[in-house]
Amino acid sequence: MTTLTFQNKTLSVINQKNQIWLSTLEIGEALGYSRFDSVTKIYERHADEFTPNMTALINMQTNGGMQKVRIFSLRGAHLIGMLSHTKVAKDFRKWVLDILDKEVERQKPKQLALPEPEKTYTFEFTEYELEQLAWLWFSHKRMNTLLADLYEPLNALGSTFSGSVYSHAHEYHRHHEESQATMQRLIEPFKRSTKLNWQRVIPKITPTRNYLDF
Repeated sequence: MTTLTFQNKTLSVINQKNQIWLSTLEIGEALGYSRFDSVTKIYERHADEFTPNMTALINMQTNGGMQKVRIFSLRGAHLIGMLSHTKVAKDFRKWVLDILDKEVERQKPKQLALPEPEKTYTFEFTEYELEQLAWLWFSHKRMNTLLADLYEPLNALGSTFSGSVYSHAHEYHRHHEESQATMQRLIEPFKRSTKLNWQRVIPKITPTRNYLDF
């Protein structure tokens, strides 16, 4: 069985659909918990923050025979680390993210031949619809930035929302970044418009400063 090592702690890799999953017990040991059910209790308090891609129950052979065991994907293990307050929790989160980055790179399809040109599509939009799309993009960025700013104070207060706020802020951050170039193409015909709505939103999609105003 493949294993991973975190600060001299060995964790057995559970292969689920060619992805790395870890057991509740070994995550708890890596985080420095002395009680075997510490991670289970964390999960039970925040179960609504975990998706089916982050945790699952499987049948596993244990010292007590075949039993139902809860396991966590790397994303699930990272969220457990976010909700944990042990001395090594921060290092554990960084360790999990490093492994996750390597897994994403490993699972990228190997291109043996030149890829086919990406398909393009043509749609018709009214000017009003494009205005709304531009404001939607900006609203997403503002809300994502707000979530990122809220994490530290929520975490300092011990809020149960801190884990999900962190997860949402970092999980969806890439969407507005990757779509910005597309939005800039869509608003290009309106950059000289005298309409107030365009004059307000265009600078927010093509900012000249390091932050966006309301």
